[in-house]
Amino acid sequence: MRVTEGSAAYRSLVGLQSAASRLADLQSQLSSGRQITKPSDSPTGTSTALGLRGELQRLSQYQGNATDALGWLSTTDSTLSSSVTQLQNARTLVLQGLNYGSNNTSSNEALAQQIDQLRQSTLALANATYLGRPIFGGTTAGTKAFDSSGTYVGDAGSVSRNVGANTSVAINQVGTDVYGPNGSNLFDVLAGISADLRSNPGNLTADLASLDAATTRISSQQGLAGALYQRVQNSQTVNSAGVVQRKSQLSEVEDIDLADIAIKVSAADASYQAALATTAKVRQTSLLDFLR
Repeated sequence: MRVTEGSAAYRSLVGLQSAASRLADLQSQLSSGRQITKPSDSPTGTSTALGLRGELQRLSQYQGNATDALGWLSTTDSTLSSSVTQLQNARTLVLQGLNYGSNNTSSNEALAQQIDQLRQSTLALANATYLGRPIFGGTTAGTKAFDSSGTYVGDAGSVSRNVGANTSVAINQVGTDVYGPNGSNLFDVLAGISADLRSNPGNLTADLASLDAATTRISSQQGLAGALYQRVQNSQTVNSAGVVQRKSQLSEVEDIDLADIAIKVSAADASYQAALATTAKVRQTSLLDFLR
């Protein structure tokens, strides 16, 4: 096989170009900190990285939904806790009314006025909102769950959040489940207590039983909110662990081993310098070239 001067030069240039290309690729990885700087570097790695990034995006959305759900449930818990406190205060007033009986009209009137104030403050709690939405109003587009008379004006819709793969949690409680149905809800009970203190103290024993039933119902709903809060927190913990795992896997696919790549760059640079030296010697001018 005849090796001409031209073919030798061509092969040297091809080798030089290959060494230069490899050095450039390694230097690009070193400067970017990534094994994959373009899809052709590793089609399989690129596909895996895209899949992992998609999973991270979904987990991030679940985390955002969980954070929103926890905010809603935290508002619900604090509202119900305050409602129970108000009812305990109302119970104390009813017991005082039972002690007074019907012999102290002015004292009963003072108690009735306090019950009226507790009714208004409890009604305000029942209209508590989270990010502008009434937490006990279902899916209503309105700004209140109860009107000024204490009548429920929301709906029975469910407010849900997707907090994990195939995990949807209904985070709201309907106002009628918490405060009772229209016509016999907590606000009707408090209005009846106020009226009985003023005109019929003999009914206060029955009123006390109704008030205790309302307190039990609200406490039960508070326990449900707490259970939902714990469930969402558990999902958030699982999602956080998933984020850490996916990021670790993504790093293994995309990130370089700095020490290893530094050695490879050094070796590639040495190879390139050798190729340069070899190519420079492929054709050197001699005295015979001038005597032709």
